[in-house]
Amino acid sequence: MAKKAFVTGGGTGIGKGIAEVLLKNGYDVAVSYNSSSSGAEEVLELANRLGRKAAALKGNIADTKDIAKIFSEYRKSFGTIDLFVNNAGVTLKSKFLETSEEIFDSVCNVDFKGAFFCMQEAAKIMVENNTKGNIIVISSNNAKAHFADVSVYASVKTAVSKLSEHIAIELAQYGIRVNTVAPGWTDTGSSRLDDKESTYYKVPLKRWTTPEEIGKTVLFLDSDAALSITGTTITIDGGALLVSDKRERYGY
Repeated sequence: MAKKAFVTGGGTGIGKGIAEVLLKNGYDVAVSYNSSSSGAEEVLELANRLGRKAAALKGNIADTKDIAKIFSEYRKSFGTIDLFVNNAGVTLKSKFLETSEEIFDSVCNVDFKGAFFCMQEAAKIMVENNTKGNIIVISSNNAKAHFADVSVYASVKTAVSKLSEHIAIELAQYGIRVNTVAPGWTDTGSSRLDDKESTYYKVPLKRWTTPEEIGKTVLFLDSDAALSITGTTITIDGGALLVSDKRERYGY
């Protein structure tokens, strides 16, 4: 029987890449999306071509009512869950002295509160069905790095990484593993990203990772090769955490 996976923010970028890798490796996959309907449709089209079951669930995970609705729809379609990938998030840059309450709330409500309650819902389904499943959190190397203009985003990613460790120890009694994947620059095609070459001075391997590579890491963490891995973070950033940024980037 095919494993059942649920990927939040699966209509674009990293989440879409993860969903596609899982489908190609025999999973039935549900994705949630808020505004990326076209990408979610592409996931469904791929599933149809591969003969896999899939669903696209619309909702805003900053809203706990929407989270409840999404997971209710998921339960009706899939019943149980083997793998939950908490990927949905917003990346908003702002200088500390210029950060508004709106920016603060947007990042915290999606990237932390939304993550918390989505993982709680997924874990409940696993426990109810006695499923020794996996929860994988997509964080960021910003949780460890100290880049400029991301005081809110980076702090929240640190909180999410810490959260996954606490969840890992509490869910171990049910045989549920929880791990974090922390990408750096990822080639999603997003317009907000810098020019690749302009970042290479702080990426030792001089390449960005791809959503497919992150998907393959998720696949590994859900495999028998990772049965003893929980509460761990895998950083995928071309070695960027090994170096610091130029002093000018901090306004010196």
